[in-house]
Amino acid sequence: MESALERWQEAGLISGELAERLREEHAHSQRRGRRRFLQYAVAGMAGILLVIAAVTFFAWSWPELGPGARTGVIAGTGIAIVLLGMRLEAARRYVPVTCALQTSGLILLLTAYVYSMEAWENTTPGGVLVGLLALATPVAIMPVFVRRNPIMPAVGTALGYGFLAAFLFRAFDLDTDNIIWILDGALAAALVVLALLLRAGHAQSVSRRTLYAFTVSLYVGYPMAGLTVAGPFELGAETLLALDAWLLLVTALALWGIHRAPAMLRSARYSLHLAASVLIAIPLGFGTALDVSDLPPLGAAAVVAGAGACGLWYGLRTNARPLVLCSCVTIVCAAWYLAVDAGDRLGSVVALAFTAALFFWVATRLGSGKEA
Repeated sequence: MESALERWQEAGLISGELAERLREEHAHSQRRGRRRFLQYAVAGMAGILLVIAAVTFFAWSWPELGPGARTGVIAGTGIAIVLLGMRLEAARRYVPVTCALQTSGLILLLTAYVYSMEAWENTTPGGVLVGLLALATPVAIMPVFVRRNPIMPAVGTALGYGFLAAFLFRAFDLDTDNIIWILDGALAAALVVLALLLRAGHAQSVSRRTLYAFTVSLYVGYPMAGLTVAGPFELGAETLLALDAWLLLVTALALWGIHRAPAMLRSARYSLHLAASVLIAIPLGFGTALDVSDLPPLGAAAVVAGAGACGLWYGLRTNARPLVLCSCVTIVCAAWYLAVDAGDRLGSVVALAFTAALFFWVATRLGSGKEA
């Protein structure tokens, strides 16, 4: 900042008075950032101490409690953490911390519903009651979350599939395959409804919440696609093909959101999802090439490096820095895999030298152009 202000002042772009005012504002912002960092650090230490205290209490009292009491303790702790997060959220000062607290509380509550089978078996009155509570939880919290911020509705949407699974398991004692099919139907219906809401072009605030929920549901599709193929279809390595197809779907939607979506929804930030897709392509690419297609190590490395090269080409064209970095990581993983598989110094040197040359070329590309 200081060097930039000196350069602008020497070039006559700003006056000395304005430069001094900018220095003061920057110093004030830095002091505020340091205070916020200290707040997070102290709050984090307090949270760690709270967890240690809870673990100590449970270690002392857990053996003395029955299954029902343990369920109540877990559920009560989850509800208390959710309420604490919502109370802190009202202050509008610790939004990331409050979202983490509320998410952790909901996960504890879901854990309590599942653990309750130790006290009440499935389809018994107690089990049915717990199942109904599991189903009622997302229904009750979603209207509250929607009115408060756009992040927690997305979290509630993702965890809602878990609460639905707990309801089906506790109230009806369905087997895993049937639960997976029902969750698939719920996921497909949610994606269709959310897509229609986005297509309708509602107000920006509503569309933001809907967009986050739609995005989270898309990422929920990864485990659901894998569970469906591995569970009801009883396939082995071919499960990776379903994950590959879902990866292509998410990537295509991100590209659509960048270039072809309605103006209200179009955003260059979707390149972050492209960066995530490139990273996800590392394990999926290796797994598909080696286990499904039976390609040699060179072919597997070429597949992963190809995904990184595509991301690198697009990232350089659109100046998407996270995508460029993730693509470079993907290419490095392919090069290291090939180097380790070669098992000799010459193969390692060739693979790494080629990667280094590629990155030097990328550096020259980043330094070229009118805005270099």
